[in-house]
Amino acid sequence: MELTDEGVQAGDTWLYFGFDDDDAITAITAVLGAPTFDSGWIDSFSIYGTCPGTLVRGVEWDDFTMLFTQADTDFWTGGVPHFFAYYYTGETPQLLTTEGIGIGSSIETLETAYGGPLFTMDEAFFDPSFGAWTYDLQGWTGLWGFSTGQTAAHAVTSINGGQGCGE
Repeated sequence: MELTDEGVQAGDTWLYFGFDDDDAITAITAVLGAPTFDSGWIDSFSIYGTCPGTLVRGVEWDDFTMLFTQADTDFWTGGVPHFFAYYYTGETPQLLTTEGIGIGSSIETLETAYGGPLFTMDEAFFDPSFGAWTYDLQGWTGLWGFSTGQTAAHAVTSINGGQGCGE
């Protein structure tokens, strides 16, 4: 399974942001097994932060979470449940980006893979000693995450895709 700035590759199935919720869950389950948690449709101000629209659904496979909304996005009009973001914050299951970046990869490796005008590294909003990185971040797509710091030797601690939810 590969994480990208446009969605997730799950075996032979390309799950782009905007993919149908039930079909996305079925495809990921075929690769990773049964989810470890499914929130069902809950208020968008939830354990996932403040998400777009009024309802959000989070489906988790240990440290990998897919988020679904029924809100208006660049992919669908309101009322159509669809995939809009993922969070990967640990090492179970072991996942990588298309460029081979995983949890624990060095910032140097991250910059080698994604460096250039579409890559940024800044201080994390919650603590300036940590890093916050982005790649090709746009309105509803892109990769982003956090790291143990901002220099080459520091390590990636999360890989996220899509818009995500605010605090």
